[in-house]
Parts: sequence; C-alpha cells; structure tokens
Amino acid sequence: MRGKSITGLALLIVMMCSCTPVKRAYNNPEGPKFVGMIAKEPPDFDGEVKVVTYNIKLGKNIEQTIHELDSVPELRDPDVIFLQEMDPGGVNDIAHHLQYNFVYYPAALHSTHEKDFGNAILTKWPIKAYRKLILPYEHPIRKMYRIAVFALLEMGKLEVLTCCVHTEIYILGHEKKLEQVQAVVGNISDHYPYVIVGGDFNTDIDYQIEEMEKVFGEAGFVRVTEGVGATHKGDPLGLIKFEFDHIFARGFEVMSAGKVKEAEASDHLPVWTVLRLKN
Repeated sequence: MRGKSITGLALLIVMMCSCTPVKRAYNNPEGPKFVGMIAKEPPDFDGEVKVVTYNIKLGKNIEQTIHELDSVPELRDPDVIFLQEMDPGGVNDIAHHLQYNFVYYPAALHSTHEKDFGNAILTKWPIKAYRKLILPYEHPIRKMYRIAVFALLEMGKLEVLTCCVHTEIYILGHEKKLEQVQAVVGNISDHYPYVIVGGDFNTDIDYQIEEMEKVFGEAGFVRVTEGVGATHKGDPLGLIKFEFDHIFARGFEVMSAGKVKEAEASDHLPVWTVLRLKN
C-alpha cells in the first residue's frame, strides 16, 4: 500500500507540473504539417529494419540528440526514427544532418517554451503517404488533444506502415488513455501486414502496459521492446521510474532491442530495436 501511495504522490506532482494551458491547439487533422524529402537514393533492402523512438523533452537538446544519433552504435543509422515533443526547427535540423526524409505534425503551440509540440517520423526510405490522427479526449486543463502521426514507407518493394504515438499523461485516467491506444490500433487497416508503431505511451504502472499489449495483440502486434525496463529517468522526487516508451510491430520478428542508459538529451531514454521480416 505504501508503494502505491508513493507512486500516486509522484504522479500527482508530475501531473501538476504539466498542466499549463497551451497557447494554441491544432485540432485540424490536415495540419499544420511539415514534410521534407531529403534522403538520397535508398539502400538495398535486406529484410532488416532498425527503429529508434525518443521523446526529446520539449525539443530542447537537439545538438545532444544529433550527437547521440551519430555516436551511439545502437542509435546509429536507423531505418526509422520516432520523435516526440518536437518543434519543426528541431525536426528539420536532425533530418538535414542525417539526410533523412521526414513528416512532422504539431499537436499544439506549447505554453512552456512557446514552440510547436508534436510528433515526427524520420526515415532513410521514401515516404509514400502520411497523415495525422487526433486521439480522443482533450486534456482537462491544457485544452489540447494528443496525436499520432502515420507514414507509409517504401522499403525496396515492400510497403511498411509506421506510426509515431504520444498519448496523454496520468491526469486523463487509465481507461481514457487506453481508448487513445485503441484509436491508434483501430486506424491501422488489416491491408498492411507490415506495421511498426512506437512512441511515448505514458504507461505509469505495469498493468497498463499489459492492457495495452492486449489491445495491440488482438491486432497481431507484438511489443518488440518487451523487457527493456524503465525508459524515464524518474519523477521529480526521484522515487520511482516509469516504462513509458515502447515499440510494437506486426509482420516482423525481433532480432534485438534495448535502451541507451547513458543518453543525456532528455528525461526519457531512447529505445531501439532491430527487426526482421517474418516472411
């Protein structure tokens, strides 16, 4: 019981520190949007896909993020990068440095740093199509909706649907957060056998992860980063750590997965996986 009380207190502090109303909410699924086709000729596709997801806290430490993507072997040369809490300038800087294509949609103009706040997908592969999904339930104080960003990639002759997700924090309640996950999965057609979904799901407690896995599992997905452990550096009191960040995949098997404990660009740790086509 004491452990649950500590967890509740820590989450309450996180919640209270994260509830400033946004300057502007972007509730139009059509935009604003930012797209860049920067990558040169894509490489030959060998059936393996390396994926990284990284929540860069308010997009503040872009230079450090670039340094880590360049210097950490587990993060170097990925096929797909999912970024959360980004602004267009930071996405553009990373994409141009890596020479990657990208699609980025903001969810809101954030009040903390007065910059756009949203999700991006960066990739060395051609982007065939993209869209923004507004997730259900408005934050009761911030007055913004979280989003998911989809991009259909051409990997050789294969189409791979990718999705970058950032669900709401503790204040929304578990059931409504789970409905946000259900909305993501419900917007993934069975037409696509090869799908990768990653991002910050703000899963505060283990049973939330289990219920989220069930939703994805019913659609044929596996949590390919299972066992990675805590991906957030801790609550403001330093009492507990959270496993917020995950990658799910359909049509792939896991070769390896992990997190970079030494990463310094954010209060989140980057999570990575190497996948291989099942067939």
